[in-house]
Amino acid sequence: MPTPRPSAHIPQYLLTVVAITAAVIGARFLVTWAGEVFLHSIPIVGGWLKSLEIVELSVIVLFAFLGFGVGGASRHLSTKTSTGIKAIALLVVLPLVFFSSYWLRYHLWINQLTAESDLTRDEITVLANQALEREGGNSGFWGHYTTTTRMPILPANVAELQRMVEDQKWFRSELTRFSGIQPGVFSMIFDGAGWGIRLFYMGLAFLTAVIYFFKGLAWADTARLRKVAQGAIIPRKL
Repeated sequence: MPTPRPSAHIPQYLLTVVAITAAVIGARFLVTWAGEVFLHSIPIVGGWLKSLEIVELSVIVLFAFLGFGVGGASRHLSTKTSTGIKAIALLVVLPLVFFSSYWLRYHLWINQLTAESDLTRDEITVLANQALEREGGNSGFWGHYTTTTRMPILPANVAELQRMVEDQKWFRSELTRFSGIQPGVFSMIFDGAGWGIRLFYMGLAFLTAVIYFFKGLAWADTARLRKVAQGAIIPRKL
C-alpha cells in the first residue's frame, strides 16, 4: 500500500499564523505598556532605561516564539511547499510585530498629553503631529518613531510640546557653548546613537525569528512524518 502524502490545509495554516501573530503582538503590547507605566516613570533611572530601550530586550523571547510558531504552522502545508513560500508569512508578520510596540508608544504619548490638558484628543493629536513635523519632518506614528531616535523623552504636556523645537535648539547651543563643538556634530551623534540602538534591536529580532523559524520547520517536518507513519501503520493493524 503506498504511503499517504499529507495534503495542504491552507485555512488551518493561515489561522495558526494569525493566532500566533496576535498572541505575540498582545504580549508585546503588554510589555511596552508595563515599561511605559512602571519602568520609565522612575525618576532619572527611568529616562536612562528608556533611552536605551531596555524593554526591547523582550524581542528575544517574543520573536523566538513568533519564528517557531510560524515555522511550526507549516505542518499544515504540503510537503512540496518550498521553504521560500513558507518564509513569506514570516516576512509579512515580522515588521508588523516589531513596529507594533512603537505604534503603541505613540498612542500612549498622545494619551498622556491629553490627560495633562483640557483639549480633546483630536486637538492634542494635531498639536503633537505639528510638533513632530517641525522637529523631524514627519508626523503621526512615523514622526514619533524618527523623533524618538534622538529625543527618547518627549514633552509630557502641551506647554512643553509647543516649545519642543526651541528647547532642543537651546540644549544643543548650550552643548556647543560648553564644548566648542558645532551643533550639527551633536545632532549626528544623537541620531547615530538612536538609530544604532533601533537597528540593534531590529537585527536581534530578525535574527532570533529566523533561527527559530527553521527550528519550527524542523519540528513541523518531524510532526508530519510522524503523522504519515501513524497513517501507514494503523491500516495494517486493521
